[in-house]
Amino acid sequence: MTVNDIISGESEYLEFKQEVPKKSEVYMKTVVAFANGSGGKIVFGVEDSTFKVVGINQEDAFSIMDGITSAICDSCTPMITPIVTLASVEEKVVIVVNIMPGSQRPYYLTAKGKENGTYIRVSGTTRPADSFVLRELEFEGVNRCFDQNYAAPEASVTEDEINSLCNKMYQYAVEHCRDGEAAERIHRLTRQNLLSWGFLVKRGDDYYPTNAFLLMTRNLLPQATIQCAVFKGRDREVFIDRREYDGDIITQLDAAYEYVLRNIHMSSEINGLYRTDIYELPTDCIREMICNAVVHRSYLHPSSIQVAVYDDRVEVTSPGMLFGSLRLKDIKEGISIPRNRALVYAFTYMNIMEHWGSGIPRIIRRCKELGLEEPELMEIAGSFRINLFRFSDKTRIGKSTDKVMMSTDKIRKSTDKVRKNTDKLNDNHKKIIQYAEEKGAITNKEVQNLLKVKDSRALKILKELVEAGVLKKEGKLKGSYYKLK
Repeated sequence: MTVNDIISGESEYLEFKQEVPKKSEVYMKTVVAFANGSGGKIVFGVEDSTFKVVGINQEDAFSIMDGITSAICDSCTPMITPIVTLASVEEKVVIVVNIMPGSQRPYYLTAKGKENGTYIRVSGTTRPADSFVLRELEFEGVNRCFDQNYAAPEASVTEDEINSLCNKMYQYAVEHCRDGEAAERIHRLTRQNLLSWGFLVKRGDDYYPTNAFLLMTRNLLPQATIQCAVFKGRDREVFIDRREYDGDIITQLDAAYEYVLRNIHMSSEINGLYRTDIYELPTDCIREMICNAVVHRSYLHPSSIQVAVYDDRVEVTSPGMLFGSLRLKDIKEGISIPRNRALVYAFTYMNIMEHWGSGIPRIIRRCKELGLEEPELMEIAGSFRINLFRFSDKTRIGKSTDKVMMSTDKIRKSTDKVRKNTDKLNDNHKKIIQYAEEKGAITNKEVQNLLKVKDSRALKILKELVEAGVLKKEGKLKGSYYKLK
C-alpha cells in the first residue's frame, strides 16, 4: 500500500496524524464529525502537512489499536464503534481508523454534552456544529424531515386552503406535463394525499399544516427566499443587477428561472412563420439546478438560496451540507437521500422533478452532449454549490444548435404543406403545428384547450390538417392522437 492508495478518496473524508496524541480529544472531535457526516478515516503514522510516512512502532501497534478503540467507545454518545486496522505503507506500519456514517445522530463528546460537543466536517476541517445543524442532525437521528414537521401549535389550516393547494398543484402538473396523454391521466389531489406526503398532520379531528404546506402557500420563513444577481466578470466584486424573490417556493422557482434566462445570451432562428429562441445554455439544466436547490436545501439554515450569473458561469448555491451520508461522487452517480421528503413527493407529482437522484446526472450528461464543460459540484462553507459553465464565445454551438435547426426546419416543412393543401393558413393551424412539434403529439382535448373551442370545432380543424397531409391520426377512439407526418 502507498500513501496514494490511502488518499484515493476526497480529502474531507481523511485525516492524517503523525502519532496518537496523549489526549484523545485531539482526534475525538474528528471521530464525532465523521460519524455525523459521510464517515471517514484517520491514519496514524503519517504527517498531515507533508504526507511523509513516519510509521508506528510495530511492537506497540496492537496495544495502541486497543487504546484507540476503547477511547472512542468510551468518549462518544451514542457509542461509536470504529474499525481499526493495520496497514503497511512504504514498508512502515500505520494505523487506519475507519469511522462509518452513524444512524443515531447527533453524535457528540460525552464530556462536553450535546450542545457543545457535536462536531461536523466542513471543507476538510472539523468544526463545532451550529444550532441549526444540530437540530437537523436530531431530525436525521429519528428519521424525520423538517418539511414534514408539525409547523407550530398555533398554526391552523382551513378546508379552503387545503383545496386551493390541491388545485394549484394539479394545474401545475397538467401545464408542465410534456405528454398530452399522460396529462389526462394525472389524478386530482385530495386531503388524504397531503396527509400521506406529510403536508398535513391530524390531531384528533383537526388538521394542521406542516412546514411543507406553509412553504407552498403562505411562506413566512425569512430564509426561504431566492436571491438572484448578475455580476461583472468572474467574481462578486461588482453587481450589475440583483433581485430577491419571496412568497411560495414554486413562484420563487419560476421567477429565479426566468431571471437567469433574461440575463444569459440568446439568439434566434427565423424559418418561415416561426422564430425559435436559442439560449447559450440548456434551459432544462438551469431549471433543474434551481429546482434541486429549492427541494434539497436545508430550511433550518439561516441563509437564502443564491443564483448568480457571471461572465463565465451560472452558479447556484443551496444552504446546507450534503444530507445524510452523501458524498459528491454519490450525487454524480444518481444516489439521492432526500432532505425534504414532502417537497420531493410534491415536486415529482407536479412534473418539476422526474426521479429521485436523476437531476445531477442528467445535467452532466446534457452538458456533455452540448459540448459544454462538465458542471462543477462542491461543498463550500456548509452549503452545496453547482456551477454551469458558459461558452467562452457566448454562443450556443454543437449538437444543440443542430437539433434546434432540424426542429424549426420540420415546422417550416409542415407549414409549407398547409399552404399547398388548404385555402388559408390561419392562426389555429399554426398553434396546432407548433404544439405537436414541441410535445410530439396533440389530442382532440388538447386542441380544445389550446384554441378554446368545442369538441366539434377541434375535430374539424384536425381533419383539415390530416387531409392536408400535415398530421396523421394514431390510435382509436378516446385514445387517439395526432402527430406530424
